[in-house]
Amino acid sequence: MTAMKSLILGIASLCFLLGSVKAADEPVSLERTLVRAAPDVLKYCKEKGYKNVGVLKFMAIKDGKLSDNLGTLNRSVARRLEMGMILANDVKAPIGIIEDASEVAAKIPGANHLTKEGRPKLFEAKYPLAWGTDKVEPDAFITGNIGISEDLKTIDITLIAFDRAKATLVPIGVALTALNDSRKLSEIGESFTRGAFDEGKIETKKQEQQIVAKAAQVKTQDAKNPANDPTSPVTLEIRYDGKLIPIEVREGKAFIQEAQEGQKVTFLLKRNTEKGTLACVLKVNGENTLFRQKLPDQNCRKWLLFPEEKTGIEVIGFQKNDTTTEQLKVLSRADSKAREIDYGNDVGTITLSVFGEQKGTPPAGDLTEETEKTKAVERAQLPEKKSNNFEALTAKMLEEGNRGPGGLIAQGASVGKTINVVKFTADPTPLMSLTIVYYKK
Repeated sequence: MTAMKSLILGIASLCFLLGSVKAADEPVSLERTLVRAAPDVLKYCKEKGYKNVGVLKFMAIKDGKLSDNLGTLNRSVARRLEMGMILANDVKAPIGIIEDASEVAAKIPGANHLTKEGRPKLFEAKYPLAWGTDKVEPDAFITGNIGISEDLKTIDITLIAFDRAKATLVPIGVALTALNDSRKLSEIGESFTRGAFDEGKIETKKQEQQIVAKAAQVKTQDAKNPANDPTSPVTLEIRYDGKLIPIEVREGKAFIQEAQEGQKVTFLLKRNTEKGTLACVLKVNGENTLFRQKLPDQNCRKWLLFPEEKTGIEVIGFQKNDTTTEQLKVLSRADSKAREIDYGNDVGTITLSVFGEQKGTPPAGDLTEETEKTKAVERAQLPEKKSNNFEALTAKMLEEGNRGPGGLIAQGASVGKTINVVKFTADPTPLMSLTIVYYKK
């Protein structure tokens, strides 16, 4: 039995109850679930006497397979929990929360929280705190497993802790169950086109569930993959050295041959409808082609396709700033891995999410403290400018979470090189999501 399989079986037999999050609670969004769990995680850490804690990339279980690279969700769930713990922290005596512990862990030879030998190595480095300039030695790490239901409707989360003293995996609480939604589908590598639901805003839980059900139909081949669906609002063309590369659809998934070393990779975004302005988030290996953002798609800067756009937008690389582009390098995962978990962001996918324009005034919501924190956790990333202290950081996180993604990006005069910022508010629910896995023949 592998270390990963042993980990799952061990967790199932050792779970105990979290204080405020009960297994019988009606499922809510992933972000709200983590916001509710965060105080109890911090309580556990305080009772253990931990001063500095990091959150590591989660493992994911989907269709009976365990993976450290299901998509971007493995790492983004860790980041969301990290954000939730910061916002739930004690203002008077905060526990030190490490910023993106996986980023440091990825550079430690032999580090692996799945093995008895690999866990102590994670404590050999110093890690940056989420605020200030200090680097600290961690006392413990939080990680866990994500389970995606076969029908894609729910996401199960099991939290695990281990510390410097024993480095033994200890489950924290029962498995939490969150509702999946259309905005998470690209993070778990699922595709869909809204089709009959592409008119108007998504305002009810039932409508949101219909979109998730549509993705499940694509998965089971009861609906077309957006890569070969003529009703998709946007077509993505991929070229290597100027040659159009066909996208293959097999068992509901889209695949494309991997580019060879030195080949020039370009993309063309073409609209298939004359209705409205379309906003596109195009990512390679989980990084946005605009400024290499690793935010959830709804919070990313977007390429805009206006109704009068006839030729499409050519994306020739990662846009570094308003005038400079860095050529794309599509790299495969190593044919063999020395470790059972890779803490990096080596996703192996090209993803496209398409959003329409938000119509009217969005609903005000319940305006509770929990809602404020949930919006900040949805970003799954700290503010770009680092705060000097804990209080300033939490205030900035809440401010950015409520402000939303801000101005969006449009094609400029020189295609793919010079860009212009345009005022545009995207509907948060995508019209389509497409995940393409690239591979070697």
